[in-house]
Amino acid sequence: MPEVDNINTFALGTGDFDISFYNRLSDSIITSKFFLTTGTTTNYAIGLGGYTDPFFGKTIASAYLQFTPYKSNFKFPANITMDSAVLVLPYAISTNGNKSYGDTTKSLNLKVYKTTNKVEVTQAYYSNSNIATETTPIGSASIPFSRYSKYSSAILATGDTTTGQLRLKLDNTFAQAFKNADTLNFINTSAFQEYLKGIYITPDPAQSMDLMSYFIIPTIASGDQKSLSAARIEFHYHTPDSVMMSSIIAKYEVCGFFSNYNRIYTGAPAAAYLNKNSDSVLIQSEPGFSTDITIDQLNKIPQAVINKAELVFTTVNLAGTLNSIFTPIDVVTPVLLQNNQELPLYEVLDNNGNANTGGSLFVNPYAQKKTIGGIEYTQYRINIPRTLQHIIAEGKTKITIRIRGSKNYPGMYRVLAPGITSGADTKFQFNIIYTKKQ
Repeated sequence: MPEVDNINTFALGTGDFDISFYNRLSDSIITSKFFLTTGTTTNYAIGLGGYTDPFFGKTIASAYLQFTPYKSNFKFPANITMDSAVLVLPYAISTNGNKSYGDTTKSLNLKVYKTTNKVEVTQAYYSNSNIATETTPIGSASIPFSRYSKYSSAILATGDTTTGQLRLKLDNTFAQAFKNADTLNFINTSAFQEYLKGIYITPDPAQSMDLMSYFIIPTIASGDQKSLSAARIEFHYHTPDSVMMSSIIAKYEVCGFFSNYNRIYTGAPAAAYLNKNSDSVLIQSEPGFSTDITIDQLNKIPQAVINKAELVFTTVNLAGTLNSIFTPIDVVTPVLLQNNQELPLYEVLDNNGNANTGGSLFVNPYAQKKTIGGIEYTQYRINIPRTLQHIIAEGKTKITIRIRGSKNYPGMYRVLAPGITSGADTKFQFNIIYTKKQ
């Protein structure tokens, strides 16, 4: 980066331009076939739980899930006594930490219902999609985080051990109905999914919502009666001589699934900013808030080489311990907005208009820790010189950059940052360095 000498290299800043912010809502993303990377492994995943952010309000994550017998022509042995049915969901654990958001000293308070329509494996479902359910739950439980995190384990009646799995016992009537069902219902996947069209797992609205977590749907080989690594429903039963277990499994190739993320802003401070101009940068992991940043009077920049064009915003530290619970987004998604259409930044394209794999590193849309006045903040410094160069070369005097939350972790994380009129140290900045011949 050349040093500013005001002879060949010049700098412009926030006060040289007319800058405005518009906070908008993106209310829907595809959540069926959603991938989550945990360590070096990529798995399908669903989100469950709920929490109340002091600024953005309430988020409720529910999930729909379908199952199949672990083998065709499944049937329970004759003369068994059915003991229980248990819904089991593997928890998403990665080398970067547990995939949870909110207060991990609290519990997930969940209810489970049967759906009255099928969760179709071939259909695309969105974060605001819903499927009808029966009115009576088939199970409910309050499950502390410690019971499904990687540090906990469950000893099954068969003597097997599992770790990092949420276990929710379903009602005995559900288990007995499976035992007594016509075996034709288990002849193959299609027949079974007409019998059990799907289940719906949702936070109990009568209980507190302080925690949201991700659970994975791993790749599973066929033919394993127990399937101890699968997302599944276990059936525990016994005869006078032995204790046994069989599972129906969530196998993504033939089973539909998706999550519903309900953002509720009513009564929260964020409601006053919804689809309006403000002096704030408000972002949530999608679905949720994003912010359009419009910079006008670009004609103040002469025809020159743009060396740096940097958007800088710094998150607000809320009172108390809230920042340790409701942490900022690791990475945001900046795009160019033209004619109300989202376009990729020129930095992430090569000269032929194809994706440039190193472009995101140059743009640098990643959260960074910054100490200001002895206080640690999360800060974002997004560099867009090539995009700005193109806009100026086209003779335009205005640019709008939309900052969206990442789709990597739907329903989690947020950014609340001041605009241009707040305190000098943490307010929004637009910094330009350009070089031109005299």
